Amino acid sequence: MSQLTVRTPAGAERAFHHRGTQADLGVVAQIFQGEDYSVGRLRRGAELKGLYEACVRRGERPLILDFGANIGASAVYFGLTYPGAHIVALEPDEDNFDLLRANTLGLDIDARCAAVGARDGETAVVDPGEGEWGYRTEVGGAGPRVPVHAASRLVADKRAAGFAPYIAKIDIEGAEGELFAADTDWADAFPLVIVELHDWLLPKAGTARTFLRWAAGRDRDFVHIGENVFSIANG
Repeated sequence: MSQLTVRTPAGAERAFHHRGTQADLGVVAQIFQGEDYSVGRLRRGAELKGLYEACVRRGERPLILDFGANIGASAVYFGLTYPGAHIVALEPDEDNFDLLRANTLGLDIDARCAAVGARDGETAVVDPGEGEWGYRTEVGGAGPRVPVHAASRLVADKRAAGFAPYIAKIDIEGAEGELFAADTDWADAFPLVIVELHDWLLPKAGTARTFLRWAAGRDRDFVHIGENVFSIANG
């Protein structure tokens, strides 16, 4: 196991554990050097940052979802960038999750070794050979079994505990097709939804279709930067 220091542009930094693999170093570079999840890349970035600051001033706790948290780079980025937020980080692969848990120790992060979907259930983790950042979930697959948390229930539980939806980040290797297939009201509550779509990875599977149907039916901006789509509420 190796260690490096990750740092946000604002100067917050933290030690971070990794395995030295291309996938681990790649995800750290994407998030802390490329700033894949920075709202500063958006013309409405100041508005979104203002929403966070106003929420904290009111004494509320912004809620950030990190679905597909891998080894914790995105969760740590959010934790350092939004220190007043409460983060839910789901990662279905056990080895990735062990690193996620170590890397987020001491931060306000509810880390769970689980997948996310439209409904509660169970799924299998499968390795298609894309490296540690490319594991997928497949109902009925031959890999290790993990629980699936329904996003609607998870968000409802967190809102009942007093947390205010802020950012939902989704990078789940094609499972977004099932996630947005039903019970999508939870996503409407988030001012910013960031999702990586995977039609490029899974041709003809139509994994982006349900997300696009959800986004097209809402009063939200749709901004595509790099691998991610930023869906910003206009209300």
